[in-house]
Amino acid sequence: MAGIQHIDTGVRADMRAFVEENFLYLQPELEFSDEDPLLALGIVDSLGFVELVEEIQARYGIAIEDLEITEENFGSVAAIAAFVERKQAVS
Repeated sequence: MAGIQHIDTGVRADMRAFVEENFLYLQPELEFSDEDPLLALGIVDSLGFVELVEEIQARYGIAIEDLEITEENFGSVAAIAAFVERKQAVS
């Protein structure tokens, strides 16, 4: 079980860094938590969702179906980490 938590922590850190580097350059003062809604806060827009999906597929080697591209799976850093963990557990 500790291994899964380690994966989640690593994915969280990676995705948080990716979001900060790629989406917050215009709002460097914005503070957000891993649970905050990226779309509602205006951090990520619809094109940003596409970038996130492409990055996750490339970085973690997982295939993401169109139906999986939802706010539930990609709405926050924590949601992304949980989604990646679930996908990796299945593969």
